[in-house]
Amino acid sequence: MKYLITLLFPLLVSAAVPVIDGVELAKKDTIKDVSVFAAEKDDTRLYFASYETMIEGDFDKAVDFVVNFPRRCNNSYRQERKLTKRDVDCVYHNENMIESQIVRDLKSNQKTPNEIDRFVLKRRIWNKGLHTYNDLVSVTNEKPEAGQEKLIQVSYRLLADDEAKQLISDPVPFDNAFHFTIGTYRLAKLKDNKILIRYSYTTKTKHWFLTSGMIQGSIHTSLANGARYAVDGISGAINGK
Repeated sequence: MKYLITLLFPLLVSAAVPVIDGVELAKKDTIKDVSVFAAEKDDTRLYFASYETMIEGDFDKAVDFVVNFPRRCNNSYRQERKLTKRDVDCVYHNENMIESQIVRDLKSNQKTPNEIDRFVLKRRIWNKGLHTYNDLVSVTNEKPEAGQEKLIQVSYRLLADDEAKQLISDPVPFDNAFHFTIGTYRLAKLKDNKILIRYSYTTKTKHWFLTSGMIQGSIHTSLANGARYAVDGISGAINGK
């Protein structure tokens, strides 16, 4: 089975071969239980990472952790904040994140029937220099699969400058080496206080250095670490570990 990654929020695929822009990605690595796929199309490098795990805990708290992006940042960068208050502590550490700001006052807010929440996330990160970009976040109620009591999907997609300006009045300027990203969490409530979490991350870059064959191993490792970080913090947050 193959899945097409489009500008729409994708369903997570953990055990299938992803297809991006008509290109079937090849399995490259399994790092810390994260599957990393990659391929090339013209001058663009395509990546897809997926990770699945089972945890125990309160389902609503798990969803709350995922959607509260501003709580995940790096206190060491508090003096660099421009969008949020400097004296507010980051509850959960994110090595590269200076700050995230949620904007719910959207110029166009056409929710889908199963959409619970929709907002723009303004991001400022530090990774060998300052980078800024805007994400569109969508939270939806999905139809539970077999054995699931409830299924919530949280997806975020990188916005181009023109898209961001159509949604909010003061987006941060796009400055990022990866020109396309989509991240998707699918959290399923199971019996016995169990939660199944599936996470996928799709990205593209044309950056001359990031498409170099010499550093592909490092990028695969970075994608795997990022996927593990995106998911593994949930259990600690909801169980106080």
